[in-house]
Amino acid sequence: MLAQLKKHLTLHELWEDAKFFFLLNLGLVATAVGIAVFKTPNHFAFGGTSGLSIVLATLFPRWNVGAFMWFINSALVVLGFVFLGVRSMGWTIYSFFVSLCERVCPLSAPLTSDAFLELCFAVILSAVGAAIVFNIGASTGGTDIVAMILNKYTSMPVGRALMVSDLGIVLVGA
Repeated sequence: MLAQLKKHLTLHELWEDAKFFFLLNLGLVATAVGIAVFKTPNHFAFGGTSGLSIVLATLFPRWNVGAFMWFINSALVVLGFVFLGVRSMGWTIYSFFVSLCERVCPLSAPLTSDAFLELCFAVILSAVGAAIVFNIGASTGGTDIVAMILNKYTSMPVGRALMVSDLGIVLVGA
């Protein structure tokens, strides 16, 4: 056991772990900022758990988007543990970052009066953040988990599976 621990505590392994955590948090923060600062104040509900959470927070203003994301993502993480195992589900919840953004920078209105500019930032930040997270083999949670399950048990690529799972959430929220 000690030999295995020493094997994993090499300088190279520590560097790889540090790089992984840096990229993971960079991607999660970018995605969370896109949701909390641009999607939520504009009521941009594109799909997925963030879109459903934005719709629910609008219908039930007593709860914020981050709270709904905690509830929905928690249920999906349980599904992920069951179908994908612990290793692939270790880094899935970014609801914490969304809640943190909502707490640190509470917005009741959009930053600008230009809806197109707000839309561009909402899409770009969320997409770049998610791409960083997916590229290192992690997940932002939510419908990503459904897509990973579909990918594991079918021949459907993750991108197409994500599109199918997001469309399902959009239809549920409609």
